[in-house]
Amino acid sequence: MRGVRARASEGAVADRTVYFAKIRREARLFDRSFEEDILEALDPHLVVTRYRRSWRFSRPQRVDGFIAAKLGFVRITPAAETTYDEELEDFVTTEGIATQGSFSMFVIDAAQEIIAFEERRPDIRLQSFLGNFKALLAVADFRATVELLRDQSGFHEWAASLDRLVRVRAVVHAPNPGWNEDAGAFRTFVEDANAERAEVVAIAPDDGVLNAEARWISGALDQIGEQGQGKVTAVGYDGQEQRRWESGTRLRTTQIRDEDADTTEDVWGWLMRKVREFYGS
Repeated sequence: MRGVRARASEGAVADRTVYFAKIRREARLFDRSFEEDILEALDPHLVVTRYRRSWRFSRPQRVDGFIAAKLGFVRITPAAETTYDEELEDFVTTEGIATQGSFSMFVIDAAQEIIAFEERRPDIRLQSFLGNFKALLAVADFRATVELLRDQSGFHEWAASLDRLVRVRAVVHAPNPGWNEDAGAFRTFVEDANAERAEVVAIAPDDGVLNAEARWISGALDQIGEQGQGKVTAVGYDGQEQRRWESGTRLRTTQIRDEDADTTEDVWGWLMRKVREFYGS
């Protein structure tokens, strides 16, 4: 990362929220690799101005299979400065300009096509990062959607709290770029049928219970969590009370503490580790 040692945490709160999203580019003929195209799209010369803020990328860097960069803004506003003039023995107000700005750091896993980025409140919130990231990609003619990834954890804990698991429905879409290693039966269903998606519904017999640890359920949850397309719903009973579970109701997030964000290098390295931890890069 070319020895960048700038402070990354100046003006930040002790905890910053990190989000994960899937970048899905529109299919086009003669596309180069995702990495080549996204590197060209992260052009530091491009500018998007919204709400009197000029947004742009820093120069992207390749780091261990990732692309690391910053997205930020600069806002220039009129400002008045009051000083005391000793010769006039009076207060004097002069017109000038004030510059304000902030930036968020992010990394993109070029193989998984996943971005991890920090929210820098109050200046750069989740939607302002996403909105300006997508706007700059559009200016670069990189046609893509950026879809926040959901947290698929919690199913097995929920199922363990039940007396009976009676119904599980999973829908898994054909992925881009690839399948999770645990996708198993879903990959077979989709590829053998040349399908866009596969749907499985498992229903327990009247006096029976579904196995919550079945590999196809875990595979579906992992595939959806990694690719962001699909859904798992389940029904069970705690005594006589029916309970339901649905995937994708929470965004996948984590927290980066100020002590882990002393420099730009620290933050980029931390983000890369989290992507590897969550998505097996």
